[in-house]
Amino acid sequence: MVSSGFTLVELLVVIAIIGILVGLLLPAVQAAREAARRMQCSNNMKQIALATLNYESTYKQLPPGPWDGDPGTSNPSGRTSDACCRAANRAGWSAQWRILPFLEQAAVYDLATNDPPWWPNRPNNSREDDVAQVLIPVYYCPTRRAPTGYGSAKFGRVDYAGNGGFYHGRPDTAVNFIPEAPLGAPAVSTRSRSNGGLVKKRAGAIIWAKDGDKRRLADIRDGLTHSIVFAEKSLPYTEHGLDGGDNERWNNAGWDTDTIRWHFPPKSDNDAYAPDRDAGGSTNWNHYFGAAHVGVHAALCDGSVQFYNFNIDATVWKNLCVVDDGESHEENQVN
Repeated sequence: MVSSGFTLVELLVVIAIIGILVGLLLPAVQAAREAARRMQCSNNMKQIALATLNYESTYKQLPPGPWDGDPGTSNPSGRTSDACCRAANRAGWSAQWRILPFLEQAAVYDLATNDPPWWPNRPNNSREDDVAQVLIPVYYCPTRRAPTGYGSAKFGRVDYAGNGGFYHGRPDTAVNFIPEAPLGAPAVSTRSRSNGGLVKKRAGAIIWAKDGDKRRLADIRDGLTHSIVFAEKSLPYTEHGLDGGDNERWNNAGWDTDTIRWHFPPKSDNDAYAPDRDAGGSTNWNHYFGAAHVGVHAALCDGSVQFYNFNIDATVWKNLCVVDDGESHEENQVN
């Protein structure tokens, strides 16, 4: 009696079929995982949007953005737009810190102490370092990275930035290019009222509030459904923790691209400018929104979240970022 079994040819055919099936299945698995990550990212933005509206309901203003220096100091450098690169105490911390109680993160919010302002710096004033070392999961896009601390102190970062409105100047500090008006020129200081979302018809939802200004929902003249309050920030995939928009603590980076972005068209992480550090390239500050996805999530002032393609028209995106210019977009212009 002859025993039955597989011949070598049959085994090779089976192995080849399995290889083909794996090759077909793997992209589908990867696509499913990315879809899940995108859904989680969208959910993060939804939580941030609702926390922002709950903050507004409590304080009758949108959460103000961070500032540099101490507005009350007698030291002139702490009061001018040249002050850098943090606030003197928790009064000038980021909008991302301010909304923590509405994200079920009151314990982290309460870590901060109401210390007297100290300028230019006293280590851990208001317990800024202790707060910075807490990694807030909702502030990290899972497509880009898990919650991560950087540097020897392991300070956390954020992947979602407040909308500062219109920026007068360069989209990248290391690239000598300024879009012609009305999309960029003329250039002025980052730490100024013009780039702080405070100039009429150039306003942002999250403002540089060092001079005591407030942004109320009534100021959103273009409609809450047509105005961005937070969106994903662009970050070159080689520059995590290093880029000028990712090199400061999440709670007290000053008025900086770590936590604030502006109206320039959003960019994929793959297309964002990164210096050649092996050739001595210097740090670059990216002023635009963007993402590690094929598009960018944005939270609007009505609490909704939308997903926009990177090929969105530059003027349409500007209209979404500038909240008071009377130039709201049409739905068929967005995608």
